[in-house]
Amino acid sequence: MKLSYVLCSLPIILNALSWKSSAQTLDIKHVEPMHWWTGMKDTHLQILVHGDKIKSCTASIAKTETGLKLKKTIQTNSENYLFLDMEVAPNARPGVYHIRLSDGKRTKTIEYSLKSRTSMAKGATGYGPEDVLYLIMPDRFANGDPSNDNPEGALEKMAREQPYGRHGGDLAGIDKNLDYFKNLGVTTLWINPILENNQPYSSYHGYSFTDLYKVDPRFGSLDEYKKLIQKCHQNGLKMVQDMVANHIGSKHWWMEDLPASDWVHPVGDPFNRSNFRIETVPDPNMAKTDQDKMLDGWFDVHMPDLNQRNPLLANYLIQNSLWWIAETGIDGIRMDTYPYNDKEYMTRWCDAILKEFPSFSLVGEVWVDQPSLESYFTKGAKNQDGYKAGLPTVTDFPLYFAITKGLQEKGSWEGGLQKIYTSLSQDFLYKDPSRHLIFVDNHDLSRFITTQKGDDNKFRQGIAMILTLRGVPQLYYGGEIGMTGDGAAHSNVRHDFPGGWAGDSLNLFAESNRKGHIDSVFRFHQNLLQWRKTSEAVAKGKFTHYLPDSNVYTYFRTTANQTVMVVVNGSDKPKVLNANRFKELNGKTGPFKEIISGQTMVLTDDKLRIPANGVWILEQRR
Repeated sequence: MKLSYVLCSLPIILNALSWKSSAQTLDIKHVEPMHWWTGMKDTHLQILVHGDKIKSCTASIAKTETGLKLKKTIQTNSENYLFLDMEVAPNARPGVYHIRLSDGKRTKTIEYSLKSRTSMAKGATGYGPEDVLYLIMPDRFANGDPSNDNPEGALEKMAREQPYGRHGGDLAGIDKNLDYFKNLGVTTLWINPILENNQPYSSYHGYSFTDLYKVDPRFGSLDEYKKLIQKCHQNGLKMVQDMVANHIGSKHWWMEDLPASDWVHPVGDPFNRSNFRIETVPDPNMAKTDQDKMLDGWFDVHMPDLNQRNPLLANYLIQNSLWWIAETGIDGIRMDTYPYNDKEYMTRWCDAILKEFPSFSLVGEVWVDQPSLESYFTKGAKNQDGYKAGLPTVTDFPLYFAITKGLQEKGSWEGGLQKIYTSLSQDFLYKDPSRHLIFVDNHDLSRFITTQKGDDNKFRQGIAMILTLRGVPQLYYGGEIGMTGDGAAHSNVRHDFPGGWAGDSLNLFAESNRKGHIDSVFRFHQNLLQWRKTSEAVAKGKFTHYLPDSNVYTYFRTTANQTVMVVVNGSDKPKVLNANRFKELNGKTGPFKEIISGQTMVLTDDKLRIPANGVWILEQRR
C-alpha cells in the first residue's frame, strides 16, 4: 500500500471516528409492555416508552421486519414519553424486532420480543360453582423466605410487631403450604395484590401499586410467582389475581413524571376524596357533582385516582391485564373497587379479556347492599340509561349482609332468615347468579365468627350456607381455625396465621397442634369442603328455596342424580320438619344422609326435629 494513499485516507477515517464518538444514546427508562405475543385476536399493540426528552423522537422498524408494523407515534404534553401505536400482523413470526428511536442527535434501538401465543403460561381456565376460593393476604399468611423481608430500596422495613407494618409473608410461604390447601379441600387461591407496593408506610395490603409490571420483591420475583401458579395447577389448584384499575400508589414512578396531565384526577385543594357513593353511578336523578366526586375523587391521600377516560391509559391498563394472564397463566381476576372506575372503560376491559381468553373468570368488587344496585354493573342487565355492562360476575355483598345480619335476628316478616330469601329472590336481576362470589367475610370485613358474637352454631350455619347456596363460595384464611377480629380496624382482621413464621409458639398448619374447638372448626370445614367436591347437585344443580317458616329456611340443590336439601333453623328452639311441604322431594323422603353428622334420616318421621340454631345438609344420590 502506498503511503500517499494512507495519508489521503486518514482524514476520512478520522472524520468517521469523530462522528461515531459524538453520537449519543437516548436514555430509555421504561418500555411497557416489555414483550407481547403473536396470534392474539386483537392485533393492536400500544407501547409506552419513557425516557429523557424523547417526545420529539421519530420511530421506525426495519423494512425486513414485517411482522410488527408501526402505525403512528403519539405524543402527550410530557416531553419524556412517546406512545407507539403498533400492529402485530396475523402472520407475524415470534422473534426480536428492532424499534429505532432518534431525535437527530441521539438514537436508541429497542429490541422488542414477540413470543408465540403457544408459549403462553398454561392456565387461564377460569373457575366455576364447583370451586371454592380461599382468600389469602400474603404478607400475613406465611414467611417462607426471610431473605426477602427487607429488599434493597424498600421504603418500608419489616416490623412484625406493628399492626400496620410489613410482617414478611410471601409467595414462598404460600408455596410451602399447598398441601394444607388440598387437605382442607379448597380448589382455588385468591391472593391479595402481589404487585410492587413500595410505599413508605402501611403497604402490606398491596393495594397501592408502584409498578404495574413488577412483583413486589418482598413477596418474591416474577419467576417465583409463575412457578407457584404452575405448581398450583399441577396440584389441582387454580389462581385468582387481585388487580386495581381505579388507583395507584403515591410513590408509583408515574407520579414523578406523569405520562399526560390528565393521567390522574386532580388531587384537589382541599383534598378531593371520593364520597364512596356507588349509588350515584346508576342513579337517573343524581347530581353530577356527586357522581363526579364518587368517580374522580381519590380513595386516600396516598392513592392517586386514575383517569381511564384518557384513551392511552385505558389501553395501557387493558394490555397490562392481558399481559399478566398470558405471562403467568392465572385463572381469574378479582377487580378491586369496580364501580369507582369509568364504567364504559370497564365494559371495554371485560370484553377485551374475554375476547382473548373466553374461559377466563372476571369478578368485580361491588360493595352495595341491594341487588338492584349490584346488577347494574353485570353483563346482561337491562339498564334504564342504556349502559351495557360487561362484568360476568360480582362479589355478592347483598347476600353477605343478608346472611350475617339475618342470622343475628329473630324471625319476622322482613327479618331473620327472611333476609336471605329476599336477597336471593332478586336473582331475576342477573344473567347468571350461579357464578357470583358468595362469602361471609374477607380482608375488609369483620371475621364471621365475630359478626356472630362468638356463637359457634350460627357460625356453622353461615359456613354451611355459603358452601351449598347458589354461587361460588369464598373463604377467608384463618376462618377454618376460628380466627376472630373486628373489622372496625383492618389490622384486626389481618392477623398472622399461627405457624407461618419460624419460632411461632403455635403452628396450626400442623394437624397435631389443632386441639379442642380449633380442631372441631377445622374438621367442620374440611368435611364439607371435601364432600362438596363430589356433589354434582351443589356444583350445578337447580336452586329452589322455600319461604322461611318460623325462621326455618329450607332450600334444595337438585340434579337428575342427586338431591341436596339444606335446613337452617334460625330459632333458639327445636323445630319439627314437615316434609309434606317440599314438593321437590317428590317421594324421595328417605333415606337421606346428613353430611355434617353422618346420620341417616327418613324425612317422613314426624318426630324429626332440627335442633335450635341447627343446620342440616341432607343428601340423597340415585
